[in-house]
Amino acid sequence: MKRVIALILALVMCLSLAACGNNETPDVPDSSSEQQSSEAESSVTEEPETDSHYPVTITNVNYNREPVEFTYEKAPERVITFWSNSLETMLALGLGDRVICAVGMNEDDILPELLPELEKIKTQLEYYNNFVDSNAAMSKETAIMMEPDFILAWKSSFSDKTIGDVDYWNENGVGTYIALNSNDVSDNRTLENEYQDILNIGKIFDVEDRAEALVNEMKEEVARVTEATKDQEKKTVLVIEYLGDRIWNYDKTMLAGNMVIAMGGDLLDAPSDIGKEDLINLNPDVIFVIGSTEEKLTAVTDDPALASLNAIQNGDVYLMPLSYVYTSGVRTIHGLNKIGQALYPDLYSEQ
Repeated sequence: MKRVIALILALVMCLSLAACGNNETPDVPDSSSEQQSSEAESSVTEEPETDSHYPVTITNVNYNREPVEFTYEKAPERVITFWSNSLETMLALGLGDRVICAVGMNEDDILPELLPELEKIKTQLEYYNNFVDSNAAMSKETAIMMEPDFILAWKSSFSDKTIGDVDYWNENGVGTYIALNSNDVSDNRTLENEYQDILNIGKIFDVEDRAEALVNEMKEEVARVTEATKDQEKKTVLVIEYLGDRIWNYDKTMLAGNMVIAMGGDLLDAPSDIGKEDLINLNPDVIFVIGSTEEKLTAVTDDPALASLNAIQNGDVYLMPLSYVYTSGVRTIHGLNKIGQALYPDLYSEQ
């Protein structure tokens, strides 16, 4: 009997132990470890990243020269450019890979110093072979098919004969920017307009530091030359272009004239349309002839009727590429240097 009772007690103890093993005891959190865990979580919690640069609102104009605002929520990625100032500004700002089509340009037209930038992006460009010779070759329908999100151009690019007015593109979510010195956008074409164009493109694409560096180079050259020559007697200057039998004078309302004045030249006051007799009466010390061929230069220097001019007598007649002094973009520095070298050869020979 005792043996039976002992066996029963042993069995009860085994069952009790088994029951204890199968029952999970809930964990009781340690107050200090809970606090540490909470602190760890709070230390890795970050606010959502926000782009402090965008949105950016830029005021420009439409074809009727009316102010137009457009807000950019991000940097454009598919850009159509018109003419050298637009494409080269993009290249100079390191934005060439955004360009899908370049109107009015070919590879040979690009500034030599910017060709390395073009080389970097050749294999990336969707429309690399799409260099288009002129406005007339770019229709609104063609532009729409390219699905741009930004168009950088001249006023003439947005006519009804080309890609249509700014308003259409803006209403369809495409940003536009018209160069301030192009066509008749501004009554006075100035260096400040060229600076503003570059700075605005820098804002649109969030590369303001690069844009400021380009503009500062131009401003510093003007400041350097004017400071160094402030006590010198100013030379009288004309900037002219032969248009058939006419002589077109680039006066103070034109960028070329504004650049001459900024560099310390005495730009002669004359009508826009002058003749050889006017040229003889004005008798400038320095003449810049707009053009890119030697024939443009010799039309002035080899004309017997103009042989008495001071500029011709002293060998101070210089060829000036139009792209250096008209909606010039990053070429502005080349125009300034060319003017400076003609007016102050000694100052530039020291460099």
